[in-house]
Order: sequence, then C-alpha cells, then structure tokens
Amino acid sequence: MTKYAVLVAGGTGGHINAAIALGERLSAQQFEVSYLTGQRPLDYKLFAKLPVEHLASWPLRTKDPIKLLSSIARNFLVFIKIFRNFQTKRPNFVVGAGGYVCGPTLLAAKIQGIPVFIFEQNAVLGLTNKLLARLSTVIFTHFRDTQGIPDSLSSKVRVVGNPTRSSIAHTPARAQDGHLRVLVFGGSLGATQINDLVGEWVQRDQAGLVEVIHQTGQDQQPKFVAGKNVTYHATKYLDNIQEQYAWCDVLIARAGASTVAELRIVRKPCFLIPFPQATDNHQWWNALRYRDEVDYTVDVVEPRAPRSEMAERLAAFLTKAKQGSLRTSQITPLAVDSGEVALREIFRHVGTIQKN
Repeated sequence: MTKYAVLVAGGTGGHINAAIALGERLSAQQFEVSYLTGQRPLDYKLFAKLPVEHLASWPLRTKDPIKLLSSIARNFLVFIKIFRNFQTKRPNFVVGAGGYVCGPTLLAAKIQGIPVFIFEQNAVLGLTNKLLARLSTVIFTHFRDTQGIPDSLSSKVRVVGNPTRSSIAHTPARAQDGHLRVLVFGGSLGATQINDLVGEWVQRDQAGLVEVIHQTGQDQQPKFVAGKNVTYHATKYLDNIQEQYAWCDVLIARAGASTVAELRIVRKPCFLIPFPQATDNHQWWNALRYRDEVDYTVDVVEPRAPRSEMAERLAAFLTKAKQGSLRTSQITPLAVDSGEVALREIFRHVGTIQKN
C-alpha cells in the first residue's frame, strides 16, 4: 500500500521544526512525505532542501476589513488548488503543525474524507488551530495545560510534547571548574532585545573566566570589546546547535515552542526573555508552563519589563551561575520521542497503515 503523508506548517521555527521532525520519522518508515508552507522568510529557509510547495496563504487575524476580504479570497484559491492536488494524489493523512497555511489545506483534506491531525506547540491555542480543532481527529499538545481548548474537545487532546529534531540530545552537566560557558540565541533570525542586553553584560569585567557563544542573527553583528576575563564569540547562525547545547553550562533564549521543546531535552539552567510581540503573548505562557514543569532553574523575565530590570535580573542570574548556586536537574530524562508517540496515535486512528 502506498504510504504518503502531507505535513503543513509555516511562519515560525516552532511550527516548521515540528513538521520537519515528524517528517524525519515518517521518512524513516518508508513514507513519501510532502510539505506545504507559506511564503515567509523562514518558510523558504527551513524547508529549503525538502519537497515543499509554497502557497500564497494569508492570515485572517486583522482589523482591516479590506485585508480580511483579500485574505479570504487568497485562502479560497489555496483551498481550491490543494483540493485538486489531493484528488490527483490522495495522502493517507494530513498533519497541521501550525501557521495560517494550515487552514485552507487541512479543510481541503477534511472535506475529502482524508484524516487530519493538528499540533499545538504553544501554551495558548492559536487562531488557526481554534478553527481546525473541531475538524481534527486528534489535537496533539506540547503542554499539559493549553489555554483555549474547549472542554467539549478535551477527549481529543493528547499531550505528547513537541516533536524535535533527532539530533537534539541530553548531555550531562559539566563538573564545576570556575569557568562559566554561556550560550545565547534568539531564534533563527536573532533578537535585538536579547542582543542588546547580553552585549551590555559582556562588556563588563568579570572576576572569573566567562565564555559566551552568541547567535546574533543575520544583520546584528556586534561592535564592542568584551570585558576582562570574557571570551565572546558572535555568530549569525548556529548550524549544529546540539554541539553548543552540550558545550554550555547555562542558556539565554526566547521561549518559542521549538526552543522550549529542545530545552526540555537539554535540561540546563536558562534565562528566558519571551518575545513581547508574540501573538496572544504565547511565549510568556510557554515560559511559565515550562518553568513550572521542570526541576532546574528557569528564570523568566516579563517581556515588557523595563530594560534596567531585565539587565539587573540577567546579571543576577549569571552571577549565581558563576557561583554554582543555580538548581541543576537531578532527573535523567526519559527516552520518550514525542514524534514517535504522536505517530503511533495517528496510525491507530488511520487504521490501515502499520508501523514497520
């Protein structure tokens, strides 16, 4: 029997990386996998080497009635296109991993009787997933408590975590040697807010040795001199972040879905600065849920707090890190693969496809 699956995601690394992680596992089981995405920068960057189709889908979240009508028209054309595609080549199932491109594509599948499934990686159900939740056979969630899911749909919810790349793995913490290693990143495109705060701290003289690896983003290369006892390395992008996860003692990052999912595996103390413009403030809720579910230090700063307060909190966190007074994990992570757990559930519902 032909084994063919379509994965849909776009817009953010959290959505796209979950789809790619799921695709890795399907390909390993001899599935033919196709991806559907939008036309935003990350859609092109992260799907660059994969079998993907870029669709002219637009978001519905707008207060401008002209833009709303234009978005509806564009999404209708996308719906027609994908509906015809699925008539020509029918997938066994379609999975939406997030982003507004999921709306017309999963609707086209559902109308044709193709099983559809959705992932909600964030702690707040997104607008598109709110619209698709009733159509989905199962609603896979990252967090135990996801806001916005109606009680009437609770029987559909399966808490599986967030599928992550197979390269991400847990490594034990280093023995303390008085030398602090700090990893900083703000997502695939960098984060000015984090870059400025870390840049200010890096210029200070330090009593002990500190080494910093900082993913700054494409157009945000710093121009300053690091302080005494600070070795600072800035890079536009981390091509193999698992190496840096294994290298570091602590992390400074945003709180996007894929970041939090990877940090759950890495299990090292971290300082999170959620993106203040995230839709529905979901990064703030991601960070709080994550902090409350782990046994090591996760310091979360309010994303709209005054800069001086953020700088003070960051300095205090790094001082504690140098002193060795942050809580480290005492739990060895279970070898649970979120993607595999989700696929077993999908196969159970689809019925005719068996895992090899």
